[in-house]
Amino acid sequence: MSIELDGKVAIITGAARGIGRAVAEAMCSAGASVLAVDILDNVEDVPKAFHKCWKGLAADVSDSGSVQAMVEGCVSQFGPPDILVNVAAISTPCPAKDLTLEQWERTLRVNLTSVFLCSQAVLPYMIEQKRGSIISFSSVLAEIGGKGSSHYAAAKAGVEAFSKSLAREVAPFGVRVNVVAPGMVDTKMLDLMNTRQKAALAKRIPLQRIGMPKDLVEPVLLLASDRASYITGQVIRVDGGMNMS
Repeated sequence: MSIELDGKVAIITGAARGIGRAVAEAMCSAGASVLAVDILDNVEDVPKAFHKCWKGLAADVSDSGSVQAMVEGCVSQFGPPDILVNVAAISTPCPAKDLTLEQWERTLRVNLTSVFLCSQAVLPYMIEQKRGSIISFSSVLAEIGGKGSSHYAAAKAGVEAFSKSLAREVAPFGVRVNVVAPGMVDTKMLDLMNTRQKAALAKRIPLQRIGMPKDLVEPVLLLASDRASYITGQVIRVDGGMNMS
């Protein structure tokens, strides 16, 4: 059965391309009104098929003022948010011994602080409505680590810990908080790899392939929907079997 989000209002960050774009389009198709947010201004180009349900906004979600304006704009355009999907992230591989403090802080600001800011900004509306779903993106690297990814992995591990703690805080108000943790997905973050390197990586994944953005869509739609009304505080790993426990 298809998942329906009729009447729901969603904010999706990192929606200009990749996973965020795929999720935003899928939510529109499922009947939600979507505020698609990204620091890239092409997010404001509305897809023809979604001109009634899509509003694009270029904004920096690591900045508190921009986040407040984003949520206020959502309320003005569509109404209070029912769904928040935190996808926005950056990855700049670098060995820990060579990391600058600026690189470290920027990675945490974009990948972790943005999740805090966006979640905090939507919570008053969700708590007042006594419903809501916050879905944040982590990574398989949060648990298994990765060479040159100490800053990225630390930020994503923070997303998981923050989300579990927040889930406990807001559950009495009917707000659910969950995490989706992808493995290797064919997005701009993998552009540093050549074809041979990607093929070698795929061989190390039990399902023998690198993920695609569309592989993340259905888990997100489920968590956003009322069908997941008894799921909160969970990390859902969508990684082709890379991290089995």
